[in-house]
Amino acid sequence: MPHELIELLEKIVLQNSAFSGNFNLQNLLILTAIKADPSRVMDYINRLDIFDGPAVGEVAVEAQLFEEAFAIFKKFNLKVQAGCQCFVG
Repeated sequence: MPHELIELLEKIVLQNSAFSGNFNLQNLLILTAIKADPSRVMDYINRLDIFDGPAVGEVAVEAQLFEEAFAIFKKFNLKVQAGCQCFVG
């Protein structure tokens, strides 16, 4: 079911629709991918700009997606989090 949700959210968020800039849908897309299909996460980080960077970055760290978390923290200019959390054992 999460893969179907990702496909639906991609259509809504990544294609120019009335919901493309929706904060909650962008969060949901990235968070669902972190849990269900981590290989897509970096692409979403690079393509999306209106999501909760600090919160999504924390979830990425918890999922041990350290490169993705670093990219999120860097994108949102959260250098303290990037330096302290992504490279700690």
